[in-house]
Amino acid sequence: MPRMSASAIKLSPKQEEILREYSKSRTKGENLKSRSEIILQSNEGKSNNALEKSMGITGKKVTRWRNRYSEQQEELKRIESESPHKLRGKIEEILSDEQRAGVTPKFRAEQAAAIIALPLEDPASLELPFSHWSPGLLRIEAIKLGIVNEISARQVGRFLKRQRFTAEQMSKLAESQHRKLR
Repeated sequence: MPRMSASAIKLSPKQEEILREYSKSRTKGENLKSRSEIILQSNEGKSNNALEKSMGITGKKVTRWRNRYSEQQEELKRIESESPHKLRGKIEEILSDEQRAGVTPKFRAEQAAAIIALPLEDPASLELPFSHWSPGLLRIEAIKLGIVNEISARQVGRFLKRQRFTAEQMSKLAESQHRKLR
């Protein structure tokens, strides 16, 4: 079965300058540096096999980035002529990884918000036998109120930390808000 020929890459002087910067950069990530080098060497007429061997990467990787850049060449030319200041961003976008789905969150935003709001209530007003909230007590109350079926005290602490409040600070905030309401 005949192999497909490699996608042709023809860089403008400005594109080449940007890609050379990326390939030699000490501050850009290794992926961007490697992908820039693939495009630069493709522009020099090197085959996928030659790139694979010289760079020590898989043919699949060479083909993926070469094709992705090749497919965007017309768009790059348009941006370079109309909005040259956007060219660098577009090249980085082309050579960046696509967004991955990742793990689905275990807790919905509404659940996290409800848990974060719990310490705003004074435990005494809920007829609870303690004066201050802790992540462990918030966990028990969140389960009892049906906000979540199960959650660890550590996860409750993470929700609070994300909001930069400790349970004690939230309790003090709740006390001051209750005084204002009365």
